[in-house]
Amino acid sequence: MHRSSDQSRKRSLLIAFWSVVFLVNLGPEWQRYSSIREGVEVAGLATVLQWFVALVALKLLLPRLLDKNRKLAFVVSIIATMFLASEIYILVSYLYLESNYPDTYGAFYLANLADLSIWQRLGLSGMIKYIILGKWPMLLFPSALLISVSFYERQKHILELREQKQVAELRALKGQLNPHFIFNTLNNIYALALCRSEQTATAVERLSGILDYVLHNAHDKSVLLDKEIQMINDYIALEKLRFGDRVNVSFKHNVDGLTAVAPLLFLTLVENAFKHGVSQELKQSKIDIILNADREKVCFSISNSKPKVFKSTESSPSIGLKNMMKQLELLYPVRHSLQIQETENNYSVDLTIQWDDGSR
Repeated sequence: MHRSSDQSRKRSLLIAFWSVVFLVNLGPEWQRYSSIREGVEVAGLATVLQWFVALVALKLLLPRLLDKNRKLAFVVSIIATMFLASEIYILVSYLYLESNYPDTYGAFYLANLADLSIWQRLGLSGMIKYIILGKWPMLLFPSALLISVSFYERQKHILELREQKQVAELRALKGQLNPHFIFNTLNNIYALALCRSEQTATAVERLSGILDYVLHNAHDKSVLLDKEIQMINDYIALEKLRFGDRVNVSFKHNVDGLTAVAPLLFLTLVENAFKHGVSQELKQSKIDIILNADREKVCFSISNSKPKVFKSTESSPSIGLKNMMKQLELLYPVRHSLQIQETENNYSVDLTIQWDDGSR
């Protein structure tokens, strides 16, 4: 139904467009014609030939030549089409209009071209060259307008498709991240429940805050950093309940309260720090997190100590880290910097995002 209404609207706009073109061809000096019929036929001939040029250009030359970047062939083909339309104009004028309206339409042509045969007129001699070349702007003008509109609509459509693809990719990436995070958190609470820990209720409250954040903010384009900080604090609290004294976490932040960033962007890095820096450490491990943001950029740094005997089952970045990198490419292309450093005893990540005028 929606598609049918769009087609009807386009059809109505085209009818209105060609009606205006016809009126322009009729001109302000319509009274020079001997009758309404003559005006309609003269203006109608020009309009039909303009429509012919536009039809060839939009339906044939544009998709087959210009869309394939064959610009020279497109220009040559347009010139050939206008030449053909001009020749048709001369034929109809000679065979019909001049003989039917000799006192008005034919007055100029018979006075200046009476000695030329039809073949001489079609042969581009003298005055005919001027007549043909003089008609080309008139024949091309509607086509130029329609090609411009078509180009604008195509570019708009391409941008919409790119935006839809980006949104779909981001949703898919976050769809992979969120269940992974929730699964890990539920495992933490399950472990506390098995031990009948008094901290189970606190863990459920923290998880409730995280789930509320995920459900209401995960698919937003951006969220205030204050919300992201609260979610990270809830996550850290859950992990500290799980690991107890085995981990020492420092989270320092200094941000502009109005600064916004893509949701769940930093969570992957926090998860990795606990996964690789704490879960395999038998003694106390350390995690340092620093988040600073101002009107120019946001800087997130995280480092974790590594166990002396570290067994990695991953030969490449984790799925979560790959997803985060992909999100950065989609959301902040050429405006982000991600540096990963690994030593024998430490693993650190520094992420910097530069703002532009419309990203805060």
